[in-house]
Amino acid sequence: MVESTATAELKNFLAAVDLGSNSFHMVVAEEIGSDIRLHDRLREGVRLAEGLRDDGSLDPAVEQRALDCLARFGQRLRGIRPERVRVIGTNTLRDASAGEDFVHAIEKTLGYPVEIVAGREEARLVYLGVAHSLAVDARERRLVADIGGGSTELIAGQGFTPDLRESLHFGCVASTRAYFPDELITAAACEHLEKRVRMAVEPMLDDFIRHGWDQAVGSSGTIKAIARVLAENGQGSRITHAGMHWLREQMTRLGSVRALTQLKGLKADRAAVFPGGFIILFALFESLRLQEMRFSEGALREGAIYDLLGRIHQEDTREMSIRSLQERFHSQVRRNQGIAQWAEHFFKTAAVSWPLHGGHKQWLHWAALTHDIGLDIAHSGFHKHGEYVWRNADIAGFSRREQGVVAALVRAQRKRLPGLAQLRALGIAAEDVAVLQQLAILLRLAILFHRGATPLTAPPGLTVSGKKLVLALPLKWLTEMPLMAADLEQEQEWITPDFCLQW
Repeated sequence: MVESTATAELKNFLAAVDLGSNSFHMVVAEEIGSDIRLHDRLREGVRLAEGLRDDGSLDPAVEQRALDCLARFGQRLRGIRPERVRVIGTNTLRDASAGEDFVHAIEKTLGYPVEIVAGREEARLVYLGVAHSLAVDARERRLVADIGGGSTELIAGQGFTPDLRESLHFGCVASTRAYFPDELITAAACEHLEKRVRMAVEPMLDDFIRHGWDQAVGSSGTIKAIARVLAENGQGSRITHAGMHWLREQMTRLGSVRALTQLKGLKADRAAVFPGGFIILFALFESLRLQEMRFSEGALREGAIYDLLGRIHQEDTREMSIRSLQERFHSQVRRNQGIAQWAEHFFKTAAVSWPLHGGHKQWLHWAALTHDIGLDIAHSGFHKHGEYVWRNADIAGFSRREQGVVAALVRAQRKRLPGLAQLRALGIAAEDVAVLQQLAILLRLAILFHRGATPLTAPPGLTVSGKKLVLALPLKWLTEMPLMAADLEQEQEWITPDFCLQW
């Protein structure tokens, strides 16, 4: 009774947790009409990137440090509805190829699922958070930089719309560790890191210059620290080109990470990762010929909050991305809508016997609407081409898990049904493989009944009992639809021995 009362009291609350490579952040807000009221903003320096090993595993001590932090965060999240909380994993969790158990531990500690997002999706959320934190003129062009612990996001946009999104594999933790070993800061090390960053920026430089911007904004802890140091040392209230050169001279003069604490305004915990982050921003200033940058408190976690609001109020970025995929790859939109509706019909019946929920229905819906995108590449093996697009494209709004499961569904739509081991080999998490196989069956049936000009005006009945599926088809259908009968016989063979199909 206490728990349900707490949930009711928090029904308008939202929260976002940013599992960054350097720091973990959490924002808790309340939706009041069309406004958002901030209740809590928490940050802890976890330095997750420090624990990433070469084999993709994480140091147990760093994992425990992270889980201890999240246990504290979890106390504040308790009672907020699951559909109103987003937990976002970024660069280090992207790179932790052997981190599946750690992700499960995070989910158990917090009580909410983790979304690991691609670099460009991270960039989109950062831009959204920054745009909402500033007075936005719909015509104003903006350049946004966010230097995290393991990556740097660079975005150019106008108003609330990000037009260019890039993620560079340079972050304050990883770069400090790689280029300033033994905590020594030398001019040669600074020049080496600056050169590498500028080389990474060069391929995209023309696009960003051509886009242009009316103001440059930084949103990370690194940029906040730089702005504070410059302000407290009389170098102005904003980050300037001249101020950046002054600070570089001071940093190389001091010569070590430990000595950086002598800089007025620089906190000890930030000093440990400051050299790498500073040189990354310095390189961006030089490459993009920036003269000035302001700091914004808005960042990924605020962007996740506003993106979540869009989902709640039927302005889901993912649905817009689906429409974009359909248009780009010339999908048969009307036909696919029918397939999606029939797949949902089958889903409702199957959900009585199989452990399916609303999130699974979304996966099936997205796969049904885009199952044919591979045809725009080649007819032969089009299901594999569609899988490749879903697995590798930057699709706004989607987590890596979502892209992976939809990719697997698109792959499993034809030929022999993949077994559980095959789905695991496609990178599907252990807890998703059985459900994914079940969803694939439903998708395959919906597609099968939409081949050609089918005379069926409504989806057939379906009974599901464990591995057995029984279709209830109209009388005389065998004589009226001989090709469909042949298709069903082939389907029965392809899904054996995992499932049994009868009619």
